[in-house]
Amino acid sequence: MEPEERKEENLPQPGEDAPQEPEKKPYKPYSRKARLWAWVGIAFMVFLTIMYAYSFASGSILMF
Repeated sequence: MEPEERKEENLPQPGEDAPQEPEKKPYKPYSRKARLWAWVGIAFMVFLTIMYAYSFASGSILMF
């Protein structure tokens, strides 16, 4: 097998100016309501995970 051809990247030299990146929008955090609902969702998923793990570990799932 022959080695793959590499594409050489044109990295700027220390004395050269680097290409400027486009301006980004300023960071705007989510509202308190959105963050609260995200934490409620996380808590609900943790609760479901614990309940399913308990039902499998205790064998109560086999009674159905």
